Formats: sequence, structure tokens, C-alpha cells
Amino acid sequence: MNNESRPIYSVTELVQTARMLLEAKFTNVLVQGEIGRFTKHPSGHMYFDLKDEKCLVSCAFFKGANQALTFQPEQGMKVIAGGVLTLYEARGQFQLNVRSLEPVGVGGLLLAFEQLKKKLQLEGLFDESRKKPVPEHPHKIALITSPTGAAIQDFMKILETRVGIDEVELFPVKVQGAEAPAEIIEAIGRVSKREGHDVLVLTRGGGSLEDLAAFNDEGVVRALADCSIPTVCAVGHEVDFSLCDFAADRREPTPTAAAAHLAPGKEEVEEQLGYLQHRLREALENLLDGKKRDLQELLKSLKSRRPDLLLDQARQDLDRRVDDLQEALRQSLQDKQVQLQRLSDFLARATPLQMMKPFREKLKGLEAQLQAYHPHGPLKRGYAIVTLKESGSILRDSAQVQKGDRLTIQVKKGSVESEVISKEE
Repeated sequence: MNNESRPIYSVTELVQTARMLLEAKFTNVLVQGEIGRFTKHPSGHMYFDLKDEKCLVSCAFFKGANQALTFQPEQGMKVIAGGVLTLYEARGQFQLNVRSLEPVGVGGLLLAFEQLKKKLQLEGLFDESRKKPVPEHPHKIALITSPTGAAIQDFMKILETRVGIDEVELFPVKVQGAEAPAEIIEAIGRVSKREGHDVLVLTRGGGSLEDLAAFNDEGVVRALADCSIPTVCAVGHEVDFSLCDFAADRREPTPTAAAAHLAPGKEEVEEQLGYLQHRLREALENLLDGKKRDLQELLKSLKSRRPDLLLDQARQDLDRRVDDLQEALRQSLQDKQVQLQRLSDFLARATPLQMMKPFREKLKGLEAQLQAYHPHGPLKRGYAIVTLKESGSILRDSAQVQKGDRLTIQVKKGSVESEVISKEE
């Protein structure tokens, strides 16, 4: 077999040539299939298989291209992948470098909405148990919306016919477009850090799923759920739902409904005041009836106890106590006068030395007691004080010492040191 007339390729040359032919032929190809094995690398690149009933092709969706995805690809999902057909040279592997990916049968935004909703729901972000009660009659409202949209006009128009709201502070934001999520998150953060607002209202008019994208942004939803004060979400018309509706403490279908439910109308207030007035009148009448019954029972009880006799007895007791008190005061004054006269007579005839004599005698008595209780008193009578030499503790029990312990024996004059030879208990 003669090889001189045919070119001989190296492995690299063969793979590179095949790659160039594939890329030239399939520059921008669309392929429909089902995602098989799916892996997202820590680098951000995605690798997956695209398959149908008979065949399979490996796909690489690099980070720079997949950042525009609005949904999360999953195994078993049917998609249309657009990209360049090529070879992975290191392995000579047939591969589709994906540039775009769309789900089949459902829009990317709707799929992303459902995926994020499921994720946050599993986290418990929408649980009723974590929602804060919205006050029935708030006085100060923080309003986050577009300053030029129809939502703020509808909201404020309704509040003009209501009562009880002292202030509405506007936090202007974009409610649509790429910059909207960041502005809304920043506004929610400012409201959450301030004090004085009773409720936060996030609102805008209705729109398509694309128009409401900012209110389905994960960062916005989490910021609303973490707000320190009660939140109300009033986005869109009654048929429109956003993820913020599920995260807020209360969902209102429209800005108008939000304003109406936050502040009562004048007729409602008058009706409520009338009802409260009726209830108050009934309560006062019941209270008065009860007090009348108590008074009647008390009068019956007093009549049965003859209060006139009780009063006479109390008056008599009072007179007796006054007489006793006057007699006690008279006797006490007389005793004091006698004592004062005696002291005056003593001072008139006594010299200073005689006056000091009782104090000297008392001082001698105290000195004698002090000498009797002094620890050196027994030493003068022949007793001794024995202490342990090591600790200085007084020896009161033979159990305190062991054979060989050193003792200090203090006598009247001086002390001696001894050693324990034996002991008896």
C-alpha cells in the first residue's frame, strides 16, 4: 500500500482540521433536546449532555455566556440550545459550545419565577408564621414606588378620602429596568434602619412578567422579608402576582386597595364611633345598675346591724381613750418634774469631785472586769497557754497533735518549747 500520494496527519493536525470544518459548517446551530447529566463547575461554567431517544451530544456553556440566563437548567428539562459545533481538542471529543439556552414550552422568565419561588418557599421565606401583623391604624407610612407612576397617584388619591394617616414619606425608586432592583433594595434598607414608620408599602402598577421583573428579583424579595417593620406589597392588578407578594407581611392586589385598607374612611369612622358610643352607654348603665344593687345590699346590712348603736359605742370608746391619754400625759409630766427637781438639788450642793465619784467607781469596775477576762490573767495563777509551733494555733485537744510535733508553752514570765513524746485521748 503506497502512502506517498496521500497526506499523513498528526493527531493534533487531524483534530484541529476536523474542528475547523465543524465550526465552519455549524457556526450558529440550534439543537433541541433533553438535558441529561448536568454539572455546574465552581468556576461558573456549565457542562451537560443534550440527548434525544437515540443520540447524545456533550455541551459546554461557559460563564461569560450563561450569566444572562434567567432560569436554572436542570436534568430532564427540554431546551433549545444555540451555539457552535466544535471539538474539544484535548480529548478529540465532539462538543457543542452553547451561546444561548431557552426552555421548550415555557418562557425563561416564567421558569425562573417558578424556580425561585420554589427555592424561597422551601427556605420558609413565605411562611405565615414569620409574618408580622400589619397595624390596623398606622400613622406614618413609608412609601416605596416611582414618583411619576400611576401607583403613587392612585394611592394618595384614596388617602385623601381617608382619616388617621399623619404622614406619608416617599422613597422614590425605579420600578422597572436593570437599575430598579438595586434602588428598591437600598430604599428598603433605609426604611428598615429608621425609626418612626409604622408600615412600609411597596407598590407599582400592573404589567407583564418582564415589567414586574424587579419585584421577582431574589435580592428584593429577601430585603422585603428581612424588613424590621411590617410590610405591604401592592404590585400590579388583581391577576398579577410577584414574589414580593408572597414575602410581604400582607399582599394587596392594587395600590388603591392598599391605601383603602391602611386607613378607614370617614363613614367607617363615624359608624365605628357610633358603635363604640352605644357600647360605652351600655357599659355605664350596667355599671350603675350594679352599684345601685351593691348600695341597696349595704343599706340592708347596716340596718340589720343597728349603726346608731355602733356609733354610740364608738363615741364612748373614743372618750375613754382620750381620758386615758390625758392621764398618762399628766403622770409622765409629773414624774419628769420630780426628776428634774432632784437633779437640780444635787447640782446645787455637790462639788465637782463628788459629781465625778460615781463615774470613777464605774470605771474601776470595768477595769477589774477587763483584767479578769484578759488571757494573761490565768498565767498569773499558774496556768499556761500551749500553741502548735508550726501554725500558732492554741492546743485544745490532743487530737490536734502527733508524736514529734513541736509545742510552745507560754507561762507568766516567758515561754518554753517542747516536743510531743506521747499523747492520750
